[in-house]
Order: sequence, then structure tokens, then C-alpha cells
Amino acid sequence: MSLEAITKIREVEDTMERAKADARAQGQKLVADAERAGRALLQQGRDQAAQEAAAAMKAAEAGAAKRREEILAQADKDCKKLTADAGKRMDKAAQAILGRVVES
Repeated sequence: MSLEAITKIREVEDTMERAKADARAQGQKLVADAERAGRALLQQGRDQAAQEAAAAMKAAEAGAAKRREEILAQADKDCKKLTADAGKRMDKAAQAILGRVVES
């Protein structure tokens, strides 16, 4: 082989080695970029899930507070009715007690 052919072969081999190294570097960069993008999407999903959970919790708390107020209002209404009913029967109860006392 001539010196010129050997030099040409070495140049081609060097070019191929550089191309392989560039391809490896580009592949590593693509993997790193994909991992970074995946982590960002995962964090975004976690953040969104946390926001949705917080919103759901807030809505549940608001519903529970509303229901609590409804229950308290009904209990107050029931108590007032019972007190009014007891007040109406107080005269009869007092007369019955007085009647028993007087009879004895």
C-alpha cells in the first residue's frame, strides 16, 4: 500500500471515530434531556394533584360547614318548639300538681 492510501484510511478512521463520539454525546444529551423533561412533567403532575386535592378538601370543608349550620339551625328550631310545647303544658302540669296537693 502506498503512504497516501494509508493516510487516507487513517483520516477516514479518525473521521468515523469522531462521528461515533459525537453520536454518543448526542445520545447522552438526548437521554439527559428526556430525563429532565420527564422529571419536570412528574413534578407538574404532582403539583396539579396537590392543587386538586386542596381544592377538593376546601370544597368538602365548605360543604361540611354548611351542613353543620343546617343541623344547628334545625336543632335550635326543635329546641324552641319543645320549649314552647312545654310552656303550653306548664299550666296543666301546675294545676295537676296543685290538685294532688289539695286532695291529699
